[in-house]
Amino acid sequence: MSRAPKAEAATTPFATVPAAELAKATPPARWLLDGLFPAGGAGILGGAPKSMKSFLAAEMAVAVASGSACAGHFAALDPGPVLLLAAEDPPAILLERLAALAAAHDTTLDRLPVHVIVEPRVRLPAGLPRLVATVERHRPRLLVLDPLIRLHDADENSSQEMSAILDGLRALARGSSTAVLLVHHVRKAAAGHTGGNSLRGSSDLWAFGDSNLYVRRVGTDAVLELRLEHRSAACPPPFRIRLDLGDQTASQARFVLESAPTVDPIAERVVALLARRQHPMPTSELRQSLGIRKQALLELLRLLEREDRVQRVGREGWTALPPTPAVPSSICGNRNRRPAQPPAASPGQPVLPGLTSASAESSRR
Repeated sequence: MSRAPKAEAATTPFATVPAAELAKATPPARWLLDGLFPAGGAGILGGAPKSMKSFLAAEMAVAVASGSACAGHFAALDPGPVLLLAAEDPPAILLERLAALAAAHDTTLDRLPVHVIVEPRVRLPAGLPRLVATVERHRPRLLVLDPLIRLHDADENSSQEMSAILDGLRALARGSSTAVLLVHHVRKAAAGHTGGNSLRGSSDLWAFGDSNLYVRRVGTDAVLELRLEHRSAACPPPFRIRLDLGDQTASQARFVLESAPTVDPIAERVVALLARRQHPMPTSELRQSLGIRKQALLELLRLLEREDRVQRVGREGWTALPPTPAVPSSICGNRNRRPAQPPAASPGQPVLPGLTSASAESSRR
């Protein structure tokens, strides 16, 4: 008698709907910050330590809360409350940072609907029910968790352990229409622009993001290279943004988008090394000369090969090709080539590029 319900459950068909009717229950995908991060989506802001990840995450929070453009470029299309958990920054530092960013957005922190979780110890996935309750209370447009490593005791290399956390956060985003941004570290040996491959831990972290942002310092100044990966939209070329702290009396912190195209110094070194060689250079020798991980180097070589700047010779050899007017491409989730200049923000078109209707969105998923 006790086995009958189990047998019946095992043969019950899964629920289905006609594909054309998905649009009736699924709103079109829209941007929270135009071209940068989707409304109600989930993603990761990744970078090395001291690469200003937390500062940029705070800039995104202030932009959403104030309804003004992030870095003066990515328009806030769905402004509203923001919930922030900063597990590493002391309250005084966080307060100073948010106030300086608010001033750069022509407002003050006391006028912004930014709420900070001050619980001394938040651990996921055990704390997910309380996090969901907090989101239900404040109904934020954006939830920032910074950094992920301080919010769990799981093995980051374990897909099983991390999926329990990431699945819960994704369900929170989908169920509440709150965008969830995780600030996360890249591997110590990650060099160059390796995208999601550079994220520390399980590959589930890379797959988690509807949109992922990757930052790294360029030179010694407060200049960052920003690369974007989108699941349902084209990946633009890399951006270069600069943190302008002004003079000591201004008490402002402003991120500025620089118009100059990004030049990857690691890529230029690869091309220069190959150009000086009369014979093909093995991958192992390139790796030793550059001091980077094999996976990072292979990804970079594939990119340069698509741009017709290098050529594979045999199984392991590489040579440089003569300069051509090829269109540079970015390391994107869909590996598409894009124009050399970043697209301008278009506040009047909040729907993700290429998604003109709910039915179009449904067909792309």
